[in-house]
Amino acid sequence: MNKYYTRSDLAIESLAYATRDKDYKHHQKQDGDISIETFEILQTSPLYPHDIGKYIEISFLDYQDFEKISQHFQKQLSLLIKEKVKKIDPLILWIGLGNPTLTSDAIGPRTLNQIRATHHYSIEERHRHQYYDTMCIAPGVMAHTGMETANLLLALVQEFQPDLVIAIDALCAQSYEKICRVIQMNNVGIYPGSGIGNHRKNISEATMGVPVLAIGVPTVIHVSSLVSDVYNLLEGYFKESLDPSTALKVGKRKRYEGRLNEVQRRLILGEIGQLSEQKRIQLLNEVLNPIENQFVMSDKQIDFDIEMLSKLLSTSINSITY
Repeated sequence: MNKYYTRSDLAIESLAYATRDKDYKHHQKQDGDISIETFEILQTSPLYPHDIGKYIEISFLDYQDFEKISQHFQKQLSLLIKEKVKKIDPLILWIGLGNPTLTSDAIGPRTLNQIRATHHYSIEERHRHQYYDTMCIAPGVMAHTGMETANLLLALVQEFQPDLVIAIDALCAQSYEKICRVIQMNNVGIYPGSGIGNHRKNISEATMGVPVLAIGVPTVIHVSSLVSDVYNLLEGYFKESLDPSTALKVGKRKRYEGRLNEVQRRLILGEIGQLSEQKRIQLLNEVLNPIENQFVMSDKQIDFDIEMLSKLLSTSINSITY
């Protein structure tokens, strides 16, 4: 099988095969069910797709824990802004990436629709409320505009000379448990569409000429990753079924735990069940890609998820002051 990294836009998943303290540094804080993890990537590697920089991931079990998630998001985003821009009142260009007509790709435009633009306010009014000087645009996708999104943004940057660009976009996850349950921020930028293999020109400081931050929420998963996750669930299910202490468990659970030994895996799951998760996803990719069945999927309640998360992001962003 060919060697390549598992397709995930999330640092927490993509760095699974990297070496801690060599490839990246990691710090984690916990606040109840909310986890705040910071990954400082030290060098590029063929093992993962991310560039050198800081990635912050806020993970949660329930996005309806609105206030607490919002507080952590505001704090981390404010720190990233102040690290990148030393001006007290910088001009920020907010970008809502994605296709507004496709729900799983619409979190950027829908969040942007609710962000307060203040560039047309008087300086006195902005300073009275301590609002950042902000402009907002949802540039659409190439299929609708016929133009490279990065080129459109570069024209805006050259015209208005913002101090900072912040892009909001949908991401791709490797685990179904991450779908709409993580907010990722970074100080590097973003490659629109890269999570689903639709690589576009990147939006970064190198291409824009100004600092770029990116905010993303995983909304889709590749079918190969999902099938591999099902194998992991099957293994945990059979392990618990064979264990007398857990075989009679009833009721709702997060997921099945435990791992079969090598003999049990061969007997119950066969040869594919014996492969590591990385090799299993590689095999599934190699089987599905040539017959064009590498589907990208989202959750059945994605409409409600996007509505709630875009509201969470926009409300939090509107509450940030300098």
